[in-house]
Amino acid sequence: MNPATYSSLTMFAVVASLIVSSTFGVAAVAGTATAQSESGTYTISQGDQCTTIEPLGNGHLTVEEFYDYRTPNTSPSSYSYSSHGTTHLQEDDTSSLFLYEGGDGLSLVLLHDRNGGNSGGGAATMTFTNLPKEGEWVVEDDNYDGADDEFDHRGTSSRITWLWSEGRSDGAAFNGGMDDDFLIEISPRFNSDAATVQSTDGRISEWEAVSATQTGTERISLDMDKPVVIQSGSCSSHTVTELSMDDTVSPGEPATIEATVKNDGGVTKNATVPFTVDGETVDEKQVSLDPGETVTLSTTTTFDEAGTYTIGAADQTKDVTVGNGDGLPGFGVTAVAVAALLGTLVVYRRL
Repeated sequence: MNPATYSSLTMFAVVASLIVSSTFGVAAVAGTATAQSESGTYTISQGDQCTTIEPLGNGHLTVEEFYDYRTPNTSPSSYSYSSHGTTHLQEDDTSSLFLYEGGDGLSLVLLHDRNGGNSGGGAATMTFTNLPKEGEWVVEDDNYDGADDEFDHRGTSSRITWLWSEGRSDGAAFNGGMDDDFLIEISPRFNSDAATVQSTDGRISEWEAVSATQTGTERISLDMDKPVVIQSGSCSSHTVTELSMDDTVSPGEPATIEATVKNDGGVTKNATVPFTVDGETVDEKQVSLDPGETVTLSTTTTFDEAGTYTIGAADQTKDVTVGNGDGLPGFGVTAVAVAALLGTLVVYRRL
């Protein structure tokens, strides 16, 4: 092989390498997208009200051990047919719910009235929808032969009716599948609206959510006549699930950015979605989303120069490449490399 041929082949290999590296580099940049997650954040919402709540528990006892349901047939035993581990959270004439973080992960716990309290008893029916498929009701207080309580579970839905007598508590605990994202809706009916004939004069007069604090707990009052949604994630329930821009964009020409927005919450959400380029807001879109609804929003912008830009919508971003303005969108380093390769081939053919 003469020196000219060797030199040409060497140039061919270098240019080919440039083409491959630049092409894959652009693909990697164009495919980069990041979204911020809020792991370990939980909220409870009712109507247009939303509150962040913190799980109770120290991460050691399982929810069954924590609840400590006792009957004459358990050990330890008791004729109270009530929870003995949650007495510090129980209140007369009050139903409550909370999240518990234990040795078996995150659980949802329901409590009615107070064991050994001054209440005259009570009744409640609650319908649960969208329960995690991997979970189950590990505590069913009171689910035994001859009990007045009714536990009806069908797939990811449950309907539970509790009926308890004077001086006793009632409740249940659901565990499993809640360490991932979840959204559970609870529709309550209390007292005479419950799906049972109440044989006592007692009444539930308060429904509350309990949240852990640095010094103990706080109680959040709930409307007894409205459904409640308890879920992972923050009160800002809208998220951008997809973000895209035109495949070929030249400087100075209109470019369309599209964002798919979803309401992950259990209430209707009025949201403002900002569109950004390199962190600067270029447009804002207003949208109203029903629970679970998804819409696609778009805006048009222009880029003054060729290069790599970071586009964004709400909490999601993506890097995109804009061409060099020569009328061939997307042809920057790659175009130069291709031209060099073609020149090399011409030289090679003449050798």
